[in-house]
Amino acid sequence: MEQQKDPNILDDAAAMARVDSGGMLGYVAEFSDQIAEGWRISRDLELPWEAPGSVAILGMGGSAIGGDLVKGIWADRISVPVEVIRGYDLPAWVGTDTLVIASSKSGNTEETLSALETALARRCPVVVVSTGGALKSVAQAADLPLATFPDRGSPRSSVGWSMAIVAGILQKAGVLELDDSEIEAGVAAGRAMAAQCGPGVATADNPAKQLAWSLVDRFAIVSGSGFLAPVARRWKAHFNENSKATAAFEELPEATHNTVVGFEQPESLRDHLFVVFLKSKLEHPRNALRATLIGDLVETGQISHAFVEASGEGKLGQALSAIVMGDYVSVYVAFMYAVDPSPIDVITHIKEQLALADQTDTV
Repeated sequence: MEQQKDPNILDDAAAMARVDSGGMLGYVAEFSDQIAEGWRISRDLELPWEAPGSVAILGMGGSAIGGDLVKGIWADRISVPVEVIRGYDLPAWVGTDTLVIASSKSGNTEETLSALETALARRCPVVVVSTGGALKSVAQAADLPLATFPDRGSPRSSVGWSMAIVAGILQKAGVLELDDSEIEAGVAAGRAMAAQCGPGVATADNPAKQLAWSLVDRFAIVSGSGFLAPVARRWKAHFNENSKATAAFEELPEATHNTVVGFEQPESLRDHLFVVFLKSKLEHPRNALRATLIGDLVETGQISHAFVEASGEGKLGQALSAIVMGDYVSVYVAFMYAVDPSPIDVITHIKEQLALADQTDTV
C-alpha cells in the first residue's frame, strides 16, 4: 500500500513534531555539541602503552562510522595504519603492537564482543568506548581504559560522542596531532550548518529541506572522495535508517572505474535515481574534476543530481557541516514519507530472531 505523503509538512512545526515521536530532530541539532563533549571525555583517558604500530577499531553500524570518519578526515596526519573492523573475526595482522578500540553504544553488539575476545586473547592493548552493557563489564573486569558517554538515543544519533572520543584516543596514543582549537572550529562549522538547516528555517531558505524534496520517491546515490567518502557513507546509512529508504554510496575515484558504466541500464530506473555529489575545495582536484564529469554523464542520461559543497574551516569543519546537512535531509525525507525516523523495526526483528536462534541451539 502506498504511503500517504504530506508535501506541506516541512513548514509545519507541529506536524513534524507529531511524526518525530523519537525526537530525532533534537539529536541532529546536538551533533556538534556531542563532538565537543566527546573530545572533553577523551581528555580524561590515560593510555598506559607506547605508541602503537597500527590501530583496529571494532564496531558496527553507528558505532563503526565514527572510526571511518576519523580515519578519513585525518588520513594525511595519522601516522600508523588504521582499519575499521566490522564483523566477528579479527584479521591476522592484529597483534600486540595494534591498539584495539572496541566501540559499541549499547555495549552488547555481538560482533564487537566476539572480536574483542580475540583481541584480549592475543594480548592487544584495548580501549573501550561505550555507554554500558557487556562491553563495559569486560572493560571493568579486565581493567581496560574505558570512555563512557551519555546513554541517550540510538547508535546513529550518538556518533558525535563516539567519533570525537576515538579521535581523542588516537591523539592520546601519539599517532595523531590534534588540539582543542581544531575541534572548536569543527564544532562551529557544524553548528553553523544546523542554523541553516534546522526545522525552524522555511523551505525557501533551507538547503536540507530543498534537497529532501528532490529525494522523495528516488533511489539516492551519494558520492564523495577522500575525507568526504565516509561522510557519503553516513548519508547513505541515514537514508536507510531514518528515511526508511533504499540508498547507496560511492567513492571517488573508484566510481569512475566501474559505477559510471552502470547508469546505462536498466533504463526504467533512470527516472527514479538521484545522485548527490559531496564536494569540497579541499579534495584532490582530479577527484573534483571526476565528479564534474560524472555529473555531465548523468545529465546526458537524464538522471537527476545535485552538487553539495561542504563548508567550514578545514577538513573536520567541512566533514561535520556535511554530516549535519545530510542528517537533516534524511529526517526531512522521513517526514515527507510520513514515517517516524527513530524506529528501526527490521533491525530489531533480526536481533530478536538471532536471540531465538541462540535459545534453540542451547535446548
